[in-house]
This record gives sequence, C-alpha cells and structure tokens, in this order.
Amino acid sequence: MADTSPDTQIGAFVSSSGGIFNAIERAEAIEAEALMTFGSNNRTWRKTQHKPEVIERFREAHAASTVGEVWLHNIYLANLATDDPALLERSTDCVVNGLTVADAIAADGVILHTGSHQGRGFETMFEQVVKALTGILDDSPGDAVLALENAAGQGGVIGSQFSELGAILKAVDSPRLQVCLDTCHAFAAGYDLADKQAIEEVLDEFDREIGLDHLAVLHANDSMMELGGRRDRHDNIGDGHIGTDGFHVMMEQPALRGRAWLLEVPGIDGDGPDLENVNRLKKIRDASPG
Repeated sequence: MADTSPDTQIGAFVSSSGGIFNAIERAEAIEAEALMTFGSNNRTWRKTQHKPEVIERFREAHAASTVGEVWLHNIYLANLATDDPALLERSTDCVVNGLTVADAIAADGVILHTGSHQGRGFETMFEQVVKALTGILDDSPGDAVLALENAAGQGGVIGSQFSELGAILKAVDSPRLQVCLDTCHAFAAGYDLADKQAIEEVLDEFDREIGLDHLAVLHANDSMMELGGRRDRHDNIGDGHIGTDGFHVMMEQPALRGRAWLLEVPGIDGDGPDLENVNRLKKIRDASPG
C-alpha cells in the first residue's frame, strides 16, 4: 500500500456488495483515505464465505490503492449482554468470525456494539460481557483490534458512559481490546465535544476512565439530536447540532488526531457517506493545527 494518507485519515463506511474487494474501489471513488465495511451480511447470522481468491483480490486492491486503514464493522445483531444463551453463543461466534475475516484481509480491526442489557443493569451483565470478550479474543487469530463503540444512551445499550467501557477494558486486560469513539453517540449521551471549554473535561474523563491510548478509531458523525438527547441519529457533517465549528473544536485536539475518522453519515442525497462529506471533513482537518 502506498503510504500517501495523512496522519489523520478521513474515511467512510462503504458497501462490500459483490465482493469485499469492491470496498476499496468504492472508498477511492469518494476520495476516502480509510474505509470501514461489513465482513458479513448485516441482516443475517449466516457468515459470508470469503474464498481465498476473494481475500487475495482484496489484499491486492488495497496494496495498489491510496486507502490507508481498513476496519470492519461487526453485524448489528450481536448482543453480548443478552440473557438468551443461544443468542449469546451466536453473538460471540459472529464476532470471532469478524476478527477472523479482519485477520485474513489484514484489516486494522473490528468495531463492535457491545450490546444491550435491556434494563437489567450494566453491573448485572458485566461478568458475562467480560467473559464473552475474553473468549472471543482467545478464539480469534492474529492481532486485529476489537474496538468497542460508545453508545448514545438509549435502550440499555452498554457504553453510553465512558466508565462502562473503561471497566470492561480493565477487566479483559488485552491490548487487542480498544475503543471506537462515535462523535454523534457521545454528543447524544451528554458529552459536549463541540464546546472549546467542555471538550477538555470530556477528554480528561475519557483518559481517566478508558485511557486515550486505548482510542483506536473514530466514527465522525454530526448529530440530529441536541446535546444529551440520548438517541442515535446521525447527520451530515456541519448539518447537525455539533456543526462545522464543533468538528473544528474536535480536530484541534491533539488527542483526537493521528487516527482514522470514519464517516457514517446519511449523505447529501441519502446514499450514505459521499464525496461532499469527505471533503467537508478534510477541509476541517486541513484548517486545524497539528
């Protein structure tokens, strides 16, 4: 792979339809410097069987491209905090599969929504989640990272508070377990990343509870909801309550630079991350010091 991407890469969630190698071409079509895609069909538990020639084609396409970091997003069906043993087994199995695919294509890692305790309480399901994550990492080949994504705060979903993610990371105690910071989710959960004064306190809390050295990647999304709205509603960069100024505030923080920022926005025409959103975020990055 040509080392042409800047230190802070602007990437996007792109489709792998028709073959995972197609994600590279789709990322380059919108001038993304990094990408995220699904390793399996998100609507089913059935694993996508990537043939060796497909894996090799992805590796060759990536090596020939200007795309830097590659991340997989685990399917949304997984829930490590469920009280259904069959669902827990399926969930752990699909995460192992995600990490196995990540290792095969030499991806940086897999991003995971840890799951929802559905009102039973974080403490009630904590040991189960820790045991599941420990087993997943033990059963997964290679050294691809598993990044737990913070949540917006609705429906008993784990991770709306940095302290929850921090407690899990400390208990699992593996260098492969890291965190993905979603800007929309954090804002909706009440973390004001868009205010120059407040963001230092937010990052101090993140560092205290999780450790900034455990921040592996970011999801760059504006928020349709106001601060503390506790609902996961992504907006295009600059069009939501975080706004262009808010992303400038974030990009000016040294602690948030040097990582891939992956867009999961609806797109100007509703077709998902697009060239316009990539360019908006690049413009903010390029105007920010550091």
